[in-house]
Amino acid sequence: MASRGSVLIVDDDPDIGLALSDYLQREGFSVDMAFTAQQAIQQATRHAYDMVLLDVGLPDRDGIEVLHELSEQWPQLPVILLTAFTSLRKTADPAILNKAFAYLTKPYDRHEVKTTIERALSVRSAAIQSGPPFLPMTEAVSVIPPSTPSAETNEGRGPLPVNLQRYERLSQYIQLMQFACDQVAEAILVAGPDKRFCFANKAACDSLGYTREELLVLRIPDVAPLHDPIQFRQRLDTVKQGHPLSYESVHRTKDGREFPIEVSISLLNIQGQEFTCAVIRTLPDNAQLSDPRDEKPGNNGKGS
Repeated sequence: MASRGSVLIVDDDPDIGLALSDYLQREGFSVDMAFTAQQAIQQATRHAYDMVLLDVGLPDRDGIEVLHELSEQWPQLPVILLTAFTSLRKTADPAILNKAFAYLTKPYDRHEVKTTIERALSVRSAAIQSGPPFLPMTEAVSVIPPSTPSAETNEGRGPLPVNLQRYERLSQYIQLMQFACDQVAEAILVAGPDKRFCFANKAACDSLGYTREELLVLRIPDVAPLHDPIQFRQRLDTVKQGHPLSYESVHRTKDGREFPIEVSISLLNIQGQEFTCAVIRTLPDNAQLSDPRDEKPGNNGKGS
């Protein structure tokens, strides 16, 4: 059975850690343990965990310091604090405490721990799969929702830390946008600066015969057999000059079938990263593609 997610438990009490590890493993999670702050940082560096359960009281360092370091190095890694202190909100620095996804007070309820982990993993998965894979979660919060440029900053020190409410709002926004795009009949594909797809709606998946997960590891040339890098850059320059651009091309499905399409291109710049959004309409199989030598801004042209 495939793991439901990898979890790192950081607790200096072996009895508590082992009991929680056994329970989560029975629930289908892959679990590793660390008993000190140093071990936690080392293991997080060596392994790409989906979630960290972090005890506040560690023998070598304060768990809040570890939370801060984890959030700085891996902004997308949800951390759940386990604490025996009911006054944690009053005693800990709110700017650091808010970097935790959630915190649970000992003695904890095992079902509550599992439910919180599942919620965090669901939010993390939605954010990663539907958003640019390299965009840190803390940056995504300030970029995705409509807001003024200064609305999500923290006195010039960058975006505010992500807490549970921000994760949930981000997750809801992403799911709504994905749902809306999946209702559109035209295929929509968004590619990053390396031409790798970072978004695909249902119509794009259906027309190309890939699952969304499969598409999000492919690049534009993988589905566009007529792709010409020089012509592609020229087209992007045309869009940057404010000219609308649509052209005819060909897409290739997972099983090798090729079919004619019409592509409309838009550009989006996020923090210096250029994303290409293509809205794609399938043409009749007998469509005659235009000669690329006739291509002008706003006209159709063969290629991709």
